[in-house]
Amino acid sequence: MEYRKQLQSFVDYFKSSEKNRAEEAIGVEVEHFIVWATDLQAVNYSESEGIAAILQRLLEQGWQGQNEGDFLVQLSKEEKIITLEPGGQLEVSINPQQQISDLANIYRSFLADIIPILNANDQLLLTTGCQVESKLEEIEWTPKARYRIMSRYLAKRGKYAHHMMKASAALQVAIDYRSEADFIKKFKIANSLSPIISVLSDNSPFFVGQRYEQHAARTLIWSNCDDERCGVVEEAFSDHFGYQKYAEYILKRRPILLNEGNEFKFTGEQTCREIFANEGMSSANLEHVLTMFFPEVRAKNFIELRMMDTLPPELLWGIVAFWKGLLYDEENLQEVYELVKDWSYAEAEQVRADIIKEGLEAELRGQTFLELGRKLFEISARGLSAEELEYLADFKELITSGQNPVAVTRESLEAGNDKKRALEWLTLNRKL
Repeated sequence: MEYRKQLQSFVDYFKSSEKNRAEEAIGVEVEHFIVWATDLQAVNYSESEGIAAILQRLLEQGWQGQNEGDFLVQLSKEEKIITLEPGGQLEVSINPQQQISDLANIYRSFLADIIPILNANDQLLLTTGCQVESKLEEIEWTPKARYRIMSRYLAKRGKYAHHMMKASAALQVAIDYRSEADFIKKFKIANSLSPIISVLSDNSPFFVGQRYEQHAARTLIWSNCDDERCGVVEEAFSDHFGYQKYAEYILKRRPILLNEGNEFKFTGEQTCREIFANEGMSSANLEHVLTMFFPEVRAKNFIELRMMDTLPPELLWGIVAFWKGLLYDEENLQEVYELVKDWSYAEAEQVRADIIKEGLEAELRGQTFLELGRKLFEISARGLSAEELEYLADFKELITSGQNPVAVTRESLEAGNDKKRALEWLTLNRKL
């Protein structure tokens, strides 16, 4: 397929994904660690009462299963899907909903199904950005062919690539776009704010067994994973950014693998452009390669915001409300776009490094990220209904007090509590 036609295929795909105002919704994906209550070690896939057994118990309770070979690796029920990340992290994806209350109710139904199983096993469902106890070599790989190929490839790209795969957990929010102009604004805003939101949602007090004394551990991990497919999207800061520019971003990069006939094929050093020049590009392959790049913000048939650490429900729905108020209110969208429209890629890259050392005190153009965060939460609040403001309240209060999630756990540790006690507020077993 000619390069021009490849580009047009992506442009057409993004164009066909546009939603009108009445259709706008929000989707979420929440990753969790399952750990043993006795020692906070990761629960592995194949051990007794491990991840496979937990999925089997859910299957017996009415969930629908999907196997890869002999291994149960996915479940679905009503508006939600459970998948496994490479280190056994349990991800629940909730279909897009227009009301945050509907998202919260669906998530609560997931907890109602899984928590009794974990309680019976003496296991905890934990929401932190990084594994709190297990070392990398102690975490079993999820038995999926895709992950085997990716692990070999990424191991040569960055020293924390396997930490990203096996020992980190994120919250991802999906936002609709109405037109290419709307896409451009939202994509630029999200990329520009990515470092700010990363540190506002920092929830990683431990890094594979050790106290983590710096900030934004997941930013550190992603900055040492694979520069070709991670970080902020440089093209988003171009005056000519749009659907085609994002297509160019994808096509000049290597996808690692393709799915052919239900088998994954390693694509080596070939770029997407080179592969599709020889083989053509099906709609399935187009959608697949969009998932093989992991920037802080990425485009699919929605805009996926990927920079947040996983969070407990009271903060999870706060950050969802934050994005809704910021990006789905026209006046707020324009105000924030005016704020960031001349921010540069170089600045974004610099502050991603700064937040690791300085946390909320990192600065951009004379303002600390804490000050910018407070300003952004005030703007977001103006775009929310009274009900939605309730979801925003806890996170806004935390930021107003000068803290982020990691600070809460650190305060508990400094007060003399042990690791398990300090992490109680991040343990979902208490939520039922």
